[in-house]
Amino acid sequence: MTLSTALLFALGALLLNGLFELVYRLAHRGDMHENSYMVVQTGTVFVCLLVLSSSGIGFELTPTLFLLGIVAGINGWITGWTYLYAMGRGPVAVTSAVRKLGFVVTALLAVFFLDESLSSERIIALAVAALALVVMAWSPDADHRPHPVVFISLFTAGLMTFFHKLAAISGVSVTAFLMVQAGTAHLTSHIACLRGDGYRYRRQLSSYALLTGVVIALMMTFSMYALRNGDAVVIAPILQLGFLVTAPLSFWLFREQVTARKLLGLGVGAAAIVMFAQGQ
Repeated sequence: MTLSTALLFALGALLLNGLFELVYRLAHRGDMHENSYMVVQTGTVFVCLLVLSSSGIGFELTPTLFLLGIVAGINGWITGWTYLYAMGRGPVAVTSAVRKLGFVVTALLAVFFLDESLSSERIIALAVAALALVVMAWSPDADHRPHPVVFISLFTAGLMTFFHKLAAISGVSVTAFLMVQAGTAHLTSHIACLRGDGYRYRRQLSSYALLTGVVIALMMTFSMYALRNGDAVVIAPILQLGFLVTAPLSFWLFREQVTARKLLGLGVGAAAIVMFAQGQ
């Protein structure tokens, strides 16, 4: 089976998504200050996208897409801040899995507003992807629940991917659009610091923020090209299966226990990728 261009970009974004999650876990081992972290992260994303645009991708952007980029930037800041907040106040695996279910929001918006088809095969693949995340997050412990703020991140993450789909199919420079988004999120982060408890930078935490900024810039660029060449109903779930990368690395780096449930989750997630690939 030959992988389509969209699927290749989606798998690249999936790999970067998994690495991004891993660094977030490392960052939360320290004293996380969400607003300051977002300042460094969003600033790094902007600079990386500026470099990519200057390297040949270009800066083509329409006024409408510029305004959409601003809205996406505010939405992206809400997504990042609420996710960081929930990560520090709830089980990491459960919080991550719940947030990633945002692809359901993207799929529904794509079906209703972009007339994307939702065949029985795609419905099954969506269900399998959701099942993989539930299996990875499930625990018999009643206290093993995410902070409620993560549900805000779930919705805004799905909405952001839909915004990316709109920009991707418009034909403008994907990195220019993402620059507007990142720049808006960066300014919003500064406002949050100034209106909150100020800036609190720590060398190690800032290093993690720089690293996640680079990864996010590349991840969003890859995902935009995937969305340009494929349906959001198919691409959005694949982008959220980064635990296929995070979980094996966590077994090795953090000495996390390898359980039958985690192995089942990895197997179901891999099956979802195959199902989406066959449906391309």
